[in-house]
Amino acid sequence: MKRRITALALAAALVLGTVAVAAGTEKVITVSPMTLSINGREVSPTKSDGSAAQVFAYDGATYVPLRYLSELLGIQVEWDRNNPDTAKLVDVPTGRFRAGTYTANTIGMGGYFEVTVTFSSDAITHIQVGENSETLMVGTEAIRILPQRILADQSLGVDTLSGATITSFALLNGVRQCVEQAGGDVKALQAVPTSRETYDGKSRESDILIVGGGMAGITAALSAVENGGRVILLEAKDYLGGNSVLSTGTFIFGGTSVQAGLGIQDDPETFYKWEMDISNNAKDPDQVAMVAYHGQELIDFYSSLGVNFNTGKVNSTDGSEINRGHALSPNIGTGTSTLVRQIEEKGVDVRYSTRVDGLLTDKNGAVVGVTAVNAKGEKEEYRGKQVVLACGGFGDNNELIVKYWGEEYDGLVYGGSKGMDGTMLLAAMELGAETVDMDDAHIDATLEVTRGVTITTNLLRNCGGILIRQSTGQRFADEQSSHSEIAAAAMHDLGDPYYYEIVNSDMFTYSEAVAAKAQSYVDMGLTTRYETVAEMAAALKVDEKALQETIDGCNAAFRGEAPDPFGRQRFGATALEAPFYVLKVSNGVACTTGGLKIDKEFQVQKTDGSAIQGLYAIGEITGGARVHYIGGDSLSNAAVGGMLLGKQLAEGNK
Repeated sequence: MKRRITALALAAALVLGTVAVAAGTEKVITVSPMTLSINGREVSPTKSDGSAAQVFAYDGATYVPLRYLSELLGIQVEWDRNNPDTAKLVDVPTGRFRAGTYTANTIGMGGYFEVTVTFSSDAITHIQVGENSETLMVGTEAIRILPQRILADQSLGVDTLSGATITSFALLNGVRQCVEQAGGDVKALQAVPTSRETYDGKSRESDILIVGGGMAGITAALSAVENGGRVILLEAKDYLGGNSVLSTGTFIFGGTSVQAGLGIQDDPETFYKWEMDISNNAKDPDQVAMVAYHGQELIDFYSSLGVNFNTGKVNSTDGSEINRGHALSPNIGTGTSTLVRQIEEKGVDVRYSTRVDGLLTDKNGAVVGVTAVNAKGEKEEYRGKQVVLACGGFGDNNELIVKYWGEEYDGLVYGGSKGMDGTMLLAAMELGAETVDMDDAHIDATLEVTRGVTITTNLLRNCGGILIRQSTGQRFADEQSSHSEIAAAAMHDLGDPYYYEIVNSDMFTYSEAVAAKAQSYVDMGLTTRYETVAEMAAALKVDEKALQETIDGCNAAFRGEAPDPFGRQRFGATALEAPFYVLKVSNGVACTTGGLKIDKEFQVQKTDGSAIQGLYAIGEITGGARVHYIGGDSLSNAAVGGMLLGKQLAEGNK
């Protein structure tokens, strides 16, 4: 509408000029001064000599200098010296945009990236995002999905992606800037209705319904399909990956071919005994045995899908003299994206933006399906012979955290995947499901406070990092202890609003997976680099002498010159020396360890000891495996459980 009005105004100005010259008469007229805006920005027209020109209205027409307005709109004006009463407008746009390619810079989760948009005169035809450091399989999914939706609907009103909000807004901002450069109407494009896939016309019945597309759900779906199973995978988000993609990608196994190739002597039985001993037999022995005796099987299964583990290094492990940390190569994001590609290539039926919120049962109490809400907010029902809950824990539900952990944990920072709110945990409990370890307050020591990003504990455990109080510049715990449980507990008791994590360049060399995470923290602006202790102390506003003594004491323990005051036994590959990298962190929750009680066949158990027929659970929604957490417990349990259950159900349905 703005463009048509402008065109009419230009025409009116030309016509009036012609009439005035022809008439040659003098008139007294009353005009109304006006302001002029282009795409919401007020402008001040000028004459050809640069002096101000007034915009006014008279007799239903608006008058504005032709040259000034034309140039603002990117239209060339040509004057004929031999015919001064005539103006020629050249290359007047006839569509919604000025055709061409435009570029904008925008800032996302991982820093600045470039957005390039190509327009025809009537449509957005192409969107390209340049190199970026957005989180793999989270922010990169927003970059993949949102341009497709913008192009399909020719709309800037598309929804952001849950869990990738910052990247989504950044991309939309970049496209918006390009629309403005092309002369488009941003508000009009934001008002264009958008369409969402709701899978109308597709069957909502399958042998196996899997709820949740994290590591457990993806692996279960692939395992079932590989063994001839029929699967529908229901995912609340617009992309797969769950909590797993936010991790470093470390699994713990014993007696693997990877260990053997590096000369590490270990075996499943030794691994099993160690896991049980270190947890004081608190872990579920069946789930521990599952990982211990099927770890190599998972390595082989993933290899057959093109997902490989780092064969050049097995990381040290919490509380173990034997290195057992097996990391995906090159990182968790690449490994997950490969699994997702396999999901697509094998034709697994995935229903995105489908949030499951309840369980359906028959007259005997057996689970026969689920209720869900689709992308349009419409209620749906899916039915299957078996329902598998693989939809994560309850860390994103502060009410449940307070209920089971206590009031002192109210308001904990959550650093996991958004939407892990325990909805289906509660749905199962309504059917009488038993839970275990719900009161295990598993808090992490290192959640970055400005973005709520979970910082890998490898920086402390294996790269020699330390934690200091922001008020004193002094350490307060053994940072290398089991998944920083002692450090997290100490932080909780101290109650400081935040702490500083200090690490050196070892984080870039420890392993490829850790190096990838470390670089992402740098790219996201979560770290600050300092070349001296004095510079660091001044910036952190801590006493320089106290900070120097803290670092000197840590390095003395590293060199074996003095015992560590907190009993720390393991440090990094080098002394804690410049350059220093500092992150501002607090304690919080990244995953929960309590959940549904399951049996050897993964069936959800009732409080009376019987099984809920038709209902199975794997991954973080279960309890028993992650109490007394050891780094790598969660991924190992989720992946191995998914592999075994998928095969079990597929073969049982034949």
